[in-house]
Amino acid sequence: MKKILEMIKNNILLTGLVGIFIGLLCSWILYEGLHRTSGDRFCVVCHEMKPMVAAYQNDVHGGAGKTGIKVTCGTCHLPHENVFAYIATKARNGVVEGAIHFFGNPDKIDWQANRANRQHFVKDEACSGCHTNYRTNESISEQGRKMHEHYASLEGTKNEIGCASCHVEVGHKGLRSMLNYYKPEYDFYKGKLDKKKEEAEKQLAEDLKK
Repeated sequence: MKKILEMIKNNILLTGLVGIFIGLLCSWILYEGLHRTSGDRFCVVCHEMKPMVAAYQNDVHGGAGKTGIKVTCGTCHLPHENVFAYIATKARNGVVEGAIHFFGNPDKIDWQANRANRQHFVKDEACSGCHTNYRTNESISEQGRKMHEHYASLEGTKNEIGCASCHVEVGHKGLRSMLNYYKPEYDFYKGKLDKKKEEAEKQLAEDLKK
């Protein structure tokens, strides 16, 4: 141990450069890991996520708008208070969802019921991080601006609502219909939406190649 400390002391410049290199390498690995596991191509690996990814591809947030801008899954569904909260939540979700996928029964998940709690899965700070002028944007209708003022007035109160409380299918256009293609809500639809499901999967495969 003494020899190691002496060696470090005698080669402080080299030690510093090695430390910087290791730090940059770890940062790059962390960045690549977060980046590659935060998008639609990663999420769709789990078959139960196909309806959500397909609906996302149809939404402006998934690149279907005039600008073609896409936001990642993690942008909307993970906290942005700080990097530690982001990584911790991502790690926890990964463990829980991975356990359900590999050891549970994901086909029994009631996604339609989960939609009722959608505001808990969409982070408002992500919405306002991009839509910074949501209260003053003149392209929004007068009624829309009033609703945004109402939303802002409830922030921090027991009656607080989320963006997804009103923007029901934000980020996933036609999600309810897409979920019904894969797992019909009512017995009446069973077997009658198979063609729609095939079309959706074909389109999804094409979208993921882009």
